[in-house]
Formats: sequence, C-alpha cells, structure tokens
Amino acid sequence: METEANDLVFCLIFLLILFFSSVCYFLVYSGLFTPIEIRAQRPSFTSLRIAYKFARGPYKNAGHLFTEAHSLIPELKTIGIYYDDPQQVNPSELRYCVGIILSEGESEPDNAHLSTCLEYGFKELVLPAVDHAVLTTFPFKSTVSIFIGVARVYPKLAEYIKESKLCAHPMIEIYEDDKIVFMSPLSKQDEFYVKETQEEELTNSAAEENQGKMSVISLDSVLNINHTADSEETQELIHHQINHSNDKQEETEKSQMNGVMEDSDESSGSSFEELTHS
Repeated sequence: METEANDLVFCLIFLLILFFSSVCYFLVYSGLFTPIEIRAQRPSFTSLRIAYKFARGPYKNAGHLFTEAHSLIPELKTIGIYYDDPQQVNPSELRYCVGIILSEGESEPDNAHLSTCLEYGFKELVLPAVDHAVLTTFPFKSTVSIFIGVARVYPKLAEYIKESKLCAHPMIEIYEDDKIVFMSPLSKQDEFYVKETQEEELTNSAAEENQGKMSVISLDSVLNINHTADSEETQELIHHQINHSNDKQEETEKSQMNGVMEDSDESSGSSFEELTHS
C-alpha cells in the first residue's frame, strides 16, 4: 500500500514537471525570449489598399474585429491601426480600426474580395507608402504570440521614439503568416487616419465653438440685464432728484408769497393808522 502511494506521488510530480516544461517551451516558442530590435528605416512594403472597420473603446476589444476580418478572407493579411496613447486617453475613448490588406503597391484588389468586404460593412482606404518609419518584427507562432508581442514590443517602441525625439504615429500592426510587423510612420501620418477620426475631431471642434458662442451670448445677456437695471436705477434717481428740486422750489415760492402778504398787511395797517391820526 505504501509503495502504491509513493508511485502515485512520483507520477504526480512527473506530470507537474512535464506540464510546466510544456508551458515554458510553448511560451519560448511563442516569442517570450525573442530579441527585439527597434529601428527607423523604410518599410518592406509600399502603399496598401485595405478594407477596414472603425471602432472606439479599449484596445483589447479589437480581437473580435480581427476574428471577423480573418474569417472573412483567411488567406489575406490583417492590419490594425491604433490612434491614441492608452496611457493618456480614457479607455472608452480610444480610437482604432481593424481591416484586411486587399492589395499592395500598384496591384489591383480582387473584385470578389472587395465586394465581400463591402457587403459586410467594411470600408475601403489606401494607405500611402512611406520612406521612414519606426518598426520591428515579432514571431507569429500562435495566438499567445500576440499577447507576448504587444507586452514586449510597445514599451521598447515608446522608449526608442522618446530617446530619439521622433514624432511617430499612429501605431500599426500587420499580421503576416509567420510574423507580426509593428510600425509607426514618420511621414504622411495624416493619411493613415481614417475619415471617421477626422469627422469626430471636426464634431468636437464645432461643439467647442458652439459652447464658446453660448458662453459669449450668456455673458452679453448678463451685461445687458445689468446695464438695463443700472439704467432703470439711474432714471429713478434722476426722477427723485427732479421731484425733490421741484418740492424745494415750491416751498421757497410759498415762503416768498407769505412774506409778501405779511409785508402788505403791515403796510396797510400803518397807512390806516396814519389816516386815522390825520
């Protein structure tokens, strides 16, 4: 009985060692220790014609769009473009688009592929060729390679861009058969922004402008009300002063009239006395 228990413990230990060894091997195979070399150079591809879908929210939610794009046309490369820095922008406001690379360079896309993408709500866009970009590649061996690549590559990309004092945006991921290309263009950057991002910027600018106008209108209204109130108070004060002056003038006139009447009475009395004595 004791021998069987020892054998069972030995089997469990062996299985645990085998399990952890398999996990470690799989992580290493997926790129856990792959050297990452960041460089600034011309990308290996030229212009890209893509079909994309735009979305807003946490970048981790982009997975379902990649799944949709890949399942739609499995033989084509997929691409993701990320416009905002998740360290500086609220997760709910992050902008990105995910799509399929229909063709490269001067070649025309397959009409059937293009029709399929448009039918499922994707939009068409041509990304320009650039002479300079910050880029690196990472092995694409499994789905785990995506998580390891994102966790390892982006900090090194950010460090390289900061140390080199470069202006690189947006961040782009291109998924090929055996590797992931991480790239950020150094030129023609505005042409990588889909129209949905531009429309939102215009909407935000218009909203800010309208808010500014409303603030000015409200301020003018307050000033007009205050001015009207001041005018009314001034008019009341003037009327009060005029009425007060009129009252004082009437009192003065009455006093003068009373004086004249008294003088007249005294004059009349003296004359009567003079006539009587005479």
